[in-house]
Amino acid sequence: MHTDEAQQLAVIECTRKPLTDTEMQWSETGGSAQHSISRERFVALTVRYERRVRVFVSTLHPKPSDVDEILQDAWLVAWKKLDTFRYSHEQPDEEFVRWLCTIARYEVNKYRRKRAPSLLLDEEVIEKLAVLQFDEADYFEARHEALLGCIENLRTRDKELVRRRYEEGVSVRDLADWIGRSVDAVYKSLNRIRSSLLACVERTLKREGYY
Repeated sequence: MHTDEAQQLAVIECTRKPLTDTEMQWSETGGSAQHSISRERFVALTVRYERRVRVFVSTLHPKPSDVDEILQDAWLVAWKKLDTFRYSHEQPDEEFVRWLCTIARYEVNKYRRKRAPSLLLDEEVIEKLAVLQFDEADYFEARHEALLGCIENLRTRDKELVRRRYEEGVSVRDLADWIGRSVDAVYKSLNRIRSSLLACVERTLKREGYY
């Protein structure tokens, strides 16, 4: 995916800043928190917040085909470390998501060091991306929902182009072969669709009071 495509269509989200190393150690050693969760609650919370953690990972790692593997590694680590997780608020949800995102961030770095060292981002860049997600969570959530609605309203052929290009990662050349048009024509179609989606998202957010 080209950088400009990712910037226009990728959506960033989570809820709060991921835990720092000190906070992670504090959480895992109990700190002032008093509550733990059961294995059954872990599964339920993981299912509930899977998309938020997935988008978080996708922001830090630009290759969609690797995200599932990174997530599976993060879930496994979290499952093994569940006995160390503690939360202090009435409900565990937000602290659990912070905890999961922190583990996921470590797994992204581990994966990129082993499998894609050429794509390894500076730690400061990763930290800034994570902070952006958490600080602007409500806005990005609204933007994500608006984008889904706008995609749903596309013409069938345009919707299929978006799905194949951005969900499946099909190359522009293969898309051109699929629809029987030139590569240049496909690029123009994708640019038109992105512009249309961007305008639709902005209109939606304006109606909801974000602009």
